[in-house]
Amino acid sequence: MSDGRDRAAWQPTLLAATLLLVVVGGVAAVGPAAAEPIDCPVAVSTTAPIDRVAGEDRFATAACASRASFGAGSDHVVLARGDAAGGLADALAGAVLAHAVDGPVLLTSPRALPAATAAELDRLAPERITVLGGEAAVAEAVLDEIADLLEGATFDRLAGADRAETAAAVSEAAGGHGVAFVVNGHRPADALVAAAPAARAGARLLLVQAERIPPATTSALHGVDEVVVVGGYGVVSAEVESALRADPDTEVRRVAGGDRAETAASMARAFPAEGRGHLVAGGDASLVDAVAAGWSAARDDGGPVLYVGAEGPGKGSDRWLRLGGLADERPLRLVGGPAVLGERLVTALEARYAEKRAGGPSSEVRGVWVHLFDDAVKTRRGIHRVLDDAAATNANTVIVQVARRQDAYYASEVLPPTPDPGLEDGLDILDVLLPAARDRGLSVQAWVSILPAYHAVYDGLALPSGHVWREHGPGSDDPWVTRNREGTDGLYLDPGVPAVGDHVAAVVGELAAAYDLDAVHLDYVRYEDARWGYHPASLARFRAATGEVGTPAEDDPAWNAWRRAQVDALARQAAAAVRAADPAVAVTLAASTMGAGPTSAGGYERTRTYRDVFQDWPSWLADGTIDAALPMNYFRAHVAAEQAWFDDWTTWQRDLPRGDGVLAVGQAGFLNDIDGSLTQIATARGRSDGAVVYSYQGTTSAGSGQQLLTRLAATLWSEPAPPPASITAP
Repeated sequence: MSDGRDRAAWQPTLLAATLLLVVVGGVAAVGPAAAEPIDCPVAVSTTAPIDRVAGEDRFATAACASRASFGAGSDHVVLARGDAAGGLADALAGAVLAHAVDGPVLLTSPRALPAATAAELDRLAPERITVLGGEAAVAEAVLDEIADLLEGATFDRLAGADRAETAAAVSEAAGGHGVAFVVNGHRPADALVAAAPAARAGARLLLVQAERIPPATTSALHGVDEVVVVGGYGVVSAEVESALRADPDTEVRRVAGGDRAETAASMARAFPAEGRGHLVAGGDASLVDAVAAGWSAARDDGGPVLYVGAEGPGKGSDRWLRLGGLADERPLRLVGGPAVLGERLVTALEARYAEKRAGGPSSEVRGVWVHLFDDAVKTRRGIHRVLDDAAATNANTVIVQVARRQDAYYASEVLPPTPDPGLEDGLDILDVLLPAARDRGLSVQAWVSILPAYHAVYDGLALPSGHVWREHGPGSDDPWVTRNREGTDGLYLDPGVPAVGDHVAAVVGELAAAYDLDAVHLDYVRYEDARWGYHPASLARFRAATGEVGTPAEDDPAWNAWRRAQVDALARQAAAAVRAADPAVAVTLAASTMGAGPTSAGGYERTRTYRDVFQDWPSWLADGTIDAALPMNYFRAHVAAEQAWFDDWTTWQRDLPRGDGVLAVGQAGFLNDIDGSLTQIATARGRSDGAVVYSYQGTTSAGSGQQLLTRLAATLWSEPAPPPASITAP
């Protein structure tokens, strides 16, 4: 030991005046022989703001990052073990400490100081060095070398019995309180992209195992009221998340993606920073460069950390780049050499800047409907799985059913909670879905079936108090359900009953007011068919309005016009309620298309949609009542007559007046094989503003052989595209 070295205990109050050096175990050392400094960073493009931080090895790359950020030196350095055998165990939380003390993280091998690290320490001339991990990670011999190099420098070591204890000690030293980012300490990819946002937030970065929370992490979570779980359920299990939720005063959120690159992009959206994006190679052998990217991206001029490939950004990062990541010509920094981040990557990035300057990718609706008649979105894990699949497909819109039959799968004061036993206890679907979808660059429409009041799926279940079927169903004191001419009650609410319109307006208005939605999606804004509508109140209003007497026939023109007017009024009342609650929330419609199309039928007024269910949705689109129509062109491509109907409807829809509105064709993935669906979707894209597939469940089930979404990702939706701005909240 050097007699002049001060082994002072860690003093948090001295952070502002010191340089933190974190030591994390090692690779074969190269001794502290003089290493020639290199230029850092180096511009790698003449057409785009892209530069590179890199050295001959991982230690030199970390030193280069330090030189790029601390050109004038630094008082405090963090030193961590950085060799391939060490697994970066102690370095994972280093960025939060480096940010707190305003210094870099440098890397060392366990038993000898690499030349590049020695040269950077000599240049920085820090007064204080903090080492992360015990002597097995960074031996005393390494500190001896540094002491000989930096006369008068003081040293501290933050270490625990395992990596979780070390991370807890590092976070405590950094002063993180209130918020904790929780990551799998044995799967470092997610931890490394969490480092920058955790550091910027002044949060703790704590480690768990996939199925277990270590005692040190449990202790470090005391006093934390917000927890961010980073990574999917394969790296941090549902059981760990449930344990974190055990304290009702702790808010727990998961930020994840389908793979490490998608998770990194989700972190970039969940915790946006406007500065320079740092790109690192996503392979396990190159993750060490993300250590340097993490602490440097946390600085004032920094932004997200993203994983890319050697020859291109890859799907997760490319979605981020194309869906707004390059706003304001955001600069990008490659962290790592050309062997892992090559010239083809630079060329691909330059192309994205050029595309952005030319106005960005064209918008297009690429949506999937997700219904509540199976368990796909009834658990937190299920919600994340659906969103991962949608993002992997390059979809940009999910239309998720949130009220099945007048029962809420979200927190509502208008609809009663669902009696559905499949819903995870305490789950508000929208509370989880909305941020998780935003993290993946997905627009969310909350789908409400507004008139159906009952379904056989509820047989045997106890409907909750306040449910419309109990309060206003058949035999109630104030029935709202429709009837046929013979007096038989139906399963729909009757649009001709004024209270029904008020009820619908309350439902959709509450959704728009309470949740940060892109749109409220209206379904079943129509009669079931021409047999229905004979509610006594409706008949009385019809007679008063028209002077008619008696009970009209089903094909009575005046009666049909009156019923159509009730549907019109209901649509306008619902849309007005949404806009009154939040003008930024769009109104979209699952529009009916039944049987032969307008051309072969002799005009829209002769179609079943207009004649039998009394829905005049084209007028709603033309006059702005709705912001988007998603006509349900559900026809089988392998049945000649039905494919002719599909062609008729979509050809006619192409030329419909829509003002500033959007028309995207609804396609029946559940009725068609994959090739038939792809053909119909390709047709839809040429005749409208995009396509929405019904449904997620009918196109992804391995049992049905339907893997349409996977095929879409490889063909028609192979590159990301944003949804139209008019149906996406600003």
